[in-house]
This record gives sequence, structure tokens and C-alpha cells, in this order.
Amino acid sequence: MIKPLAFIVLSLILFPTSTKAQQYSDSNSKELLNYTTRASKYNPENTKGSPYLTDEFQKGSLLNESSVMFPDVALRYNALNDEFQVKNSIYESNDNILAVMKKTDVYVKIGDAIYTYLLPSGETGGYYNVLVEGAKKSIYKKLSKKFVEGAQSVNMMTGNHPNRLVDETKYYLVDSNGTIEELPNSKNRKLKLIAKKNYKEFKKYAKSNDLNANDDEDLIKLVKYYNQNY
Repeated sequence: MIKPLAFIVLSLILFPTSTKAQQYSDSNSKELLNYTTRASKYNPENTKGSPYLTDEFQKGSLLNESSVMFPDVALRYNALNDEFQVKNSIYESNDNILAVMKKTDVYVKIGDAIYTYLLPSGETGGYYNVLVEGAKKSIYKKLSKKFVEGAQSVNMMTGNHPNRLVDETKYYLVDSNGTIEELPNSKNRKLKLIAKKNYKEFKKYAKSNDLNANDDEDLIKLVKYYNQNY
């Protein structure tokens, strides 16, 4: 069972990181060490693709349930190892890269996206992007990279296939009790899992408003509608 995020955390999605940037000092830098660990090393080994969601570091923040702890740090997500790498600033050398400790009470914010570390019952923990948080239903998005081993060519007409990293995306529904379920790929099955006994009416609303449950923005609109009307 997953404990839903406190609403105060989600209100910080729009928090302007620059408002506290001037307060950042060497003492903050030392304090950051208490929330970090050694970052994973990546050896490409003739592998095509990047382990990172974006190769470049971006400005972001580390939060807890009541405050912005570090309002102006540099972050990037290693989707292969499921870790957020962090530096004090985007200008700092990559020799000083650390990883944010994987803790359920520390949240990562990059741009308008907020990530929470979850430990689903019976499953391996991981970072999830919170698409929408509601009193009844919430949607979390899991981004990852899958390693696919290459293969030698079976004939002279085709080349060898190198190792590669493949993007994977999964979506999860979290109810008011904190129970998490993976959403199916089918848009209609997504609607059925979200609305359950209200499926027919919910599907009619989606169709009449041209909302596709396989589109992130439309999925967010659908879940917000469900939370407001059921």
C-alpha cells in the first residue's frame, strides 16, 4: 500500500526555485551531503543510447512534505539505475556528481515535474513521476531504460546489432487507500480501471470530449474529472 502524497507537496510544483536561490550557501552544500550517496558509474560498453532521461543537468529542487529543502540544485535522472544525480549547480564539474538518497519522504522537482520514491508492497522501490494527485484517484508515471543485449549478424547481408538502451513507460493508478495498480495499455481498459462501476458513463464523457486515455494530458484531465464528479 502506498501512502498518498501530502497535498502541500504538490502545491510546491509551481514553487519558483529562484526565490530562494540567493539564500543558497556553503552550509547548504554541506547539508546536501546528508541526503546523497555515491552515484552509479555508467560504462557504455558499445551500447547505443543514453541511460539519462536528459543528458544535461537541469535546475531543480529537493523537497519534503512541508518545505523546499534545497531550492536550487542541478539534477538529472538516470533511468537505467533509477536514481537522481545531483550537483550543487549546473556549473559545477561532473567530477562532483552524487546521487539523491532513495527515501520516501524526499521528493525531487525538475521544472513542473515532481517525483516521489515509492516502495509498493511486494515490489521493488522506484521513482515515479506524479502526473495528478487527487483525493480519490492519482496517476503516477514510471520512466525507465531497459538494456537489450546485441546480437551477431546471422549472414553477410545484415550488420551486427549493438547493445542498446530502450525507453520504457508505465502508468499506475493510486486510490484513496494508497493501493497502486499498473494501468493497462488499452485506453478503454484504462477507463474501466479508473471508473470501475461508473465505466460506461465515464467512457461516454471521454468520447464526447475527445479525450484519449493514452495521452498524458488527456489522462490527467480524465482523472481530475473523476475526482470532481464521482
